[in-house]
Formats: sequence, structure tokens, C-alpha cells
Amino acid sequence: MCDSGVCEDKPPAPPVRMSSQGGGAKDPQSANHNSRPLPSAPEEKKSRNKIISIFDKGSKKKDKDKDRPEISSPSDFEHTIHVGFDSVTGEFTVTVK
Repeated sequence: MCDSGVCEDKPPAPPVRMSSQGGGAKDPQSANHNSRPLPSAPEEKKSRNKIISIFDKGSKKKDKDKDRPEISSPSDFEHTIHVGFDSVTGEFTVTVK
């Protein structure tokens, strides 16, 4: 819009809704287009717990932990090579002892 020679950048006006979406609080029953009753609450099934326990691998994992040997850290380890990086030149440096 240019009023008196000055143009301003304004966003367009938001669209106007021509029909109602039932958001009013006049009558709660009129807002409910589907007058179906709510479904009943689901029952707790114990058989499902059995199915989950069949696929539960937690007990098998404990058995695997018992079978695995305990690995210790290396003994008499000697660090003979060192690799460094020079960020200024972008080169790697290798130091051998």
C-alpha cells in the first residue's frame, strides 16, 4: 500500500473463515457431530504379559554375562609411537621412541 507516496511492506491480511468449526461453547451436544458413545475402557490382559516374557531376553543376557570371561588390562604395555596433529600446517607428526 502506498499512502501519500510512502510504501510500507505489510503482510497480507489473514483469511476470514466463512463457516464455523464447532468451537463455540453454546451447546456442548451441538458441537459433537458424531453422537456415538465412547468405546469401553480396554481390559488388562494377562496373556499379553506371557507373550512379552517369551520375547524378553533379559534373563538370557544375564546368562551370557556369566559365560563371558573377564578380560584384564594389558600388562607390560610400552607406548613406542605417538601421532600428533599440527593444526597450523595441517600435518600429522609421528614420534618414535
